[in-house]
Amino acid sequence: MQPQQFLDLVQCAFFDSNTQRSQAEQVLLKYKDEYPDEFMVYCAQAFSNRGIQNRIRIACSTLVKRLVGLIHPPSNQITWLACSQQTKNDVKMKFMEQLIDPENTIRRSAANTISEICAIELPRQEWPDLISRLTTNSKHTDILIKVSAIMTLGYICEALKTHQSSGISENDSKVILMGICVGMDLNEQTLEIRLTAIKALQDSLYFMNNLFKQQEIFTYVKNLILQNAICNIQDIKHKALQCLIDFVKQLFTLLPVYINELFQTTQASFENQGDISIAAIEIWNTICAEMKEEIMQNGNQQTPESNAVDCCVQFFKKNYEGFLLPFMRNLLLDSGDVDDEYQGLSVPDSSCKGLAFIIDFAGVNTYELVKNFIQNTLTHQQWEYRKASVMAFGALAEVQTKEIEMLIKSALSNLFSCLVDQHFKVKKATAQTLSRVAENYPQCFHEHDQANHMLATLLDQLNNKISIVQHLIWVFVYLTEQLQLFSMSIFNREKFKILQHLASTSVRADIKNSEIALIDTAFMAILNIIYSVTDTKLCNDYLIQFFQQIQLLESGTQVPLEIKFHLEMGLMSAMHGCVVRLDDSTTPESVFESIMKTLSNVDSRVKNDYFYVLSGIAYAFKKKLSKYSSQLIAELNKPLSEPDDMESFKTALFCLADIARAMEEEFVPYMSILNYFFGLIKNPNFNRELKLQVYNAIADIILGLKDKSFQFLGDLKEILKLGFAASMDLTKSQQNVDQDYAERLKETMTSFYTCILHAYCEPNVPNFDLRDTVDWFIIFCTDMCNLKLKPTIEYVRLTLCCIFDCSHFFQTVPEMKIKLKDFITSDFVIELIRKLSQFNDKDNQECVSFAKQLLNDVYGFQLKLY
Repeated sequence: MQPQQFLDLVQCAFFDSNTQRSQAEQVLLKYKDEYPDEFMVYCAQAFSNRGIQNRIRIACSTLVKRLVGLIHPPSNQITWLACSQQTKNDVKMKFMEQLIDPENTIRRSAANTISEICAIELPRQEWPDLISRLTTNSKHTDILIKVSAIMTLGYICEALKTHQSSGISENDSKVILMGICVGMDLNEQTLEIRLTAIKALQDSLYFMNNLFKQQEIFTYVKNLILQNAICNIQDIKHKALQCLIDFVKQLFTLLPVYINELFQTTQASFENQGDISIAAIEIWNTICAEMKEEIMQNGNQQTPESNAVDCCVQFFKKNYEGFLLPFMRNLLLDSGDVDDEYQGLSVPDSSCKGLAFIIDFAGVNTYELVKNFIQNTLTHQQWEYRKASVMAFGALAEVQTKEIEMLIKSALSNLFSCLVDQHFKVKKATAQTLSRVAENYPQCFHEHDQANHMLATLLDQLNNKISIVQHLIWVFVYLTEQLQLFSMSIFNREKFKILQHLASTSVRADIKNSEIALIDTAFMAILNIIYSVTDTKLCNDYLIQFFQQIQLLESGTQVPLEIKFHLEMGLMSAMHGCVVRLDDSTTPESVFESIMKTLSNVDSRVKNDYFYVLSGIAYAFKKKLSKYSSQLIAELNKPLSEPDDMESFKTALFCLADIARAMEEEFVPYMSILNYFFGLIKNPNFNRELKLQVYNAIADIILGLKDKSFQFLGDLKEILKLGFAASMDLTKSQQNVDQDYAERLKETMTSFYTCILHAYCEPNVPNFDLRDTVDWFIIFCTDMCNLKLKPTIEYVRLTLCCIFDCSHFFQTVPEMKIKLKDFITSDFVIELIRKLSQFNDKDNQECVSFAKQLLNDVYGFQLKLY
């Protein structure tokens, strides 16, 4: 291909609107795969040619940025690594030269693409001089060079963060940080440099944690960012406050050192400054969110994080008025316009969230202050005060205590008066608050002496504007979640009336495409009601009604396509909720045939939901299903053969697994599909996320077939070994994405092995072909469930159950019993049992009790938990 042909393809692929655009894209991708060096060189040459249109130059830069990290199929490595060293050097040189291009858009594009290459090379200790060159240029006297250097450092930080790369050296981190700090210096006069440097610091925090353990570096950077946060230049102040949001999140454990300084810095920005106020408030909202997460994860354990939580709690208890008073005053502002487009927040919304956090952590001392504010504003003549009162009520409802429950019960009827307020924004705020109360205090509705009136008001208000109704629908979602707990509630007694109103609301003619989520939410509440039904006749009646609605939608043309799509999705889910409560005896054959015929002809966009219903049908109508098995398997083959459409592939896979489990031995004619699944697992290029689902589907299929699938045991053992090995390898990776995947893979493999044991072994009748797998599993679980890796307690229980299964199935084999005894009575397994015993829920305690009995009865070992 000649250079001009290449540029013509780029022009067509990026800027032409004709039908040839897609073809041009495909030609470029094919060319990239076949000639990666030439492709990269052509892009770099075009980008560095100032005689070419800027938009074409930027398009060539964008191609490099997008494609360097994609897999190069012929070499099975990423495209950048498939290129020769000469090509990589030439491309890097040409992009570096454009960092001083006169055009700002070209400089930015160059920096962006360089950063993407850096995200690949820096963790591999390649391009060793780049960081030092950029840091040197960050001190340059030429403004253009200085801005470009800091901007590039910032993009590099952003790219490393995006790729979640932690492989950058500490020395490079320190050099990057110092280069960024030069641009943040208070004496820096160029606004673009200051703003670029602050954004760069924000992106760099992801991999700077170790550096901040050095007191001198932490103090220097902390002072610099706090000083920028009180700058008189509003843009710098705003950017610095936004940076502090990430700063407090990444360096949460260091908060005790500077929490007072942070409060002094941000307090003046809490009010009257629009998006600056939002940023200042969100700093504290982020701190509170981190506190909640830490409390949830580690409970009462003493850690640096828990010490930071204790410090913050004490600080809030001492200084709560400094937060509550400005936050409540902010509620008086009009929240109709979003001040911060990036975060989609308004000052009142952010303040309301902050108010709830401070009430939660500062505790009972705050209640009276907030209660007085609500009482003084709830019936005020000005609508802004009534709206503020309702929002403060909503903040209280976010915190769950007995005292607040009593406050809500006593004031809930007054809140309902605001739902019929004459001002739209008061109504909307009330609907939002009612949804919070329903979520956290549903009993206040169910047990209220005016519950009848409340239900009537809520149903009547479903005729209101859609923006209000969207929140009221959530009230019904929360109130119908646990109807069985409130058998005497009006919301339970009138649940079918509620269902009819929700169904009517979901087909309102004034629902716009932007409001379409209302339909999905309405069906969530409808499903809750269906799940509360125990009468099979009633479930069958509703099943028929829902399927008849689908028939009407399919035969009519009046309903807009997008609305129809969401209605059919909801109806399919509702049908699934009905069928799982039925069986072969409840639904006449003629009705079942009609349902199957209608469902198989639905809009192709809801095929995934159709497969979901089929899963329910497989569960409920096992006898009726076999008649349609050939048709259903044929329908599933298409999405199963197209794994690039991940969602359809996964849904079809789940459906096939459910059908196989339901059909059991009748699935034998179709079991050859296992060979296709084995091929996917063994294919190194197949999407690894989907491999997890394929493992699960194979497990379901063999559990249904049991010994009828014994011919596949060799392949099953092969993919078992592959999965074990991949889990152990990925756990050692430096990439967070690999480690996260390894966590999910090890759970999948442990469950998969458990299913193999149950499919082919009987108690006291071991399968000798599986003996070697016990050795593999012992190595695997010793590595993957090591308590030093901090496995989840669920994984500890899963591992122990699988260990006990190995004992159950192989304890009669003399040499296996000795090996299993040595393993099960080892310190490793005993420590797992002791770890599990610290958690009191039923499943964990049952597992511990079983372990004690097994050790005692089978292996003569007395387990001491402490």
